[in-house]
Amino acid sequence: MSDQLFSDFAPMDKNAWAKQAQKELKEKFGSATSWDVGSGLRFNSYATYEDLDAEKVAAMQQCQKKVPGWLNVPELEFSHPLQTNLALKNALENGADAALINLGHNALSQCEFPKLLHGIRLTDTPIYFQTSENPEDLFSHISKNASYYLKGGIAFDPVADWMRYGKSFETRIESVAAVLTRTKNMREFRPVMVETHVYHNNGADPVQELAFTTAATVTYMDHLTDAGISPLGAFNRMLFSVSIGTQYLTEIAKLRAFRFLLRNISRAYALPDELSNPFIQAQTSSFYSSTAAPFTNMIRASSEAMSGTIGGCNALTVSGYVANAASPNDLSGRVARNLSSVLYHESAFGTVADPAAGSYLLEKMSIDLAEQSWSLFLDIEEKGGLVECFERGFIKEELGRSLTQKIQTSQNKGIMVGVNKFTEPGEDTDLLIKNPPQTESPFLSHDKSLSECFKSRPASL
Repeated sequence: MSDQLFSDFAPMDKNAWAKQAQKELKEKFGSATSWDVGSGLRFNSYATYEDLDAEKVAAMQQCQKKVPGWLNVPELEFSHPLQTNLALKNALENGADAALINLGHNALSQCEFPKLLHGIRLTDTPIYFQTSENPEDLFSHISKNASYYLKGGIAFDPVADWMRYGKSFETRIESVAAVLTRTKNMREFRPVMVETHVYHNNGADPVQELAFTTAATVTYMDHLTDAGISPLGAFNRMLFSVSIGTQYLTEIAKLRAFRFLLRNISRAYALPDELSNPFIQAQTSSFYSSTAAPFTNMIRASSEAMSGTIGGCNALTVSGYVANAASPNDLSGRVARNLSSVLYHESAFGTVADPAAGSYLLEKMSIDLAEQSWSLFLDIEEKGGLVECFERGFIKEELGRSLTQKIQTSQNKGIMVGVNKFTEPGEDTDLLIKNPPQTESPFLSHDKSLSECFKSRPASL
């Protein structure tokens, strides 16, 4: 039987495949068989065993997640302590494993944590709190009536906040170090977030996104170890939060490449591989969401969530299809929460730790993306590190160039339903302003969607 099988399906080399693809795709051959990722990196849509370096593949696979599955972590907007408590309990009773509560700009005293967390055991259920308040103050509030061991953490990135608004990050990192000291036995409580969102939502391509976030990780490692925190304690207690975009295969490779980059960092600090366990939260992108045709966001979120889970995230946060609206509704949140459950239970994505392993194409994409990102990271380090590069304008210039390319691609040939095509009547999707006024602000603009870029983003940040 095996001889017959192989005679029916003889091996095909790349040249034979290209000829067949060109015959079938005709004029679409060029655009369908390769695509630009950015930063000089281009992916082909077909790879063979001969394209791979066995040692590099083994190294990529070795640093991937070893335990199947992920946490379903919906995001909840804080409104009132009792109302948010009811929403939290409802989510946990209907598929959520944890929760991310966005406290917004509310003062910690207004949150009334005993009411907010009534009936929730932080020993059993990880709850992440998103706020720009002092981390040590927040921990004091949430631990006051809790047990000795807490799960969850603080979903706040002081360095990213500094890039957006110019608020000093040094004192906040000192506060993070204080919380790390107070919680040294709470291995599942993560008091600081390292996010890609600030770069992703300002137009970063995947190479930039990974390189800048890797540089941010080193920034935190240096500050926290200088404050007396052990390198292993600092590394394993970070919450790495990654925006997942619409380029399905690229985003899978991005997450796998990120784990490879983090392995390089942990080894640079002489941490044992078997003890270094970065915790990665994948979050569906708000940059590619449509404000004019919100139901298309469900389709985009499905693709993004699949990329996140196949790429090996530890936690998944799916944004609702009207998450960008002024008042997200209950159905939007329910669909988002159920999407993670369907992928886990019905699609069986939660049964394999590294579903992408062994795919020639995804292995090559992961390796190429990691190598290109590492090269840019080293360039940042040679220039003095992330903080120095941001203060000199390097980060902003890089993001501005990438954002302009994204908008021009969307104008010329890239169709996104509800963003630049098939929008609602009266929706303004004017093309990019040719000669925008220049801003003297050194800080990054607030996070926006791509559709908003057509109306308000300048050609350079």
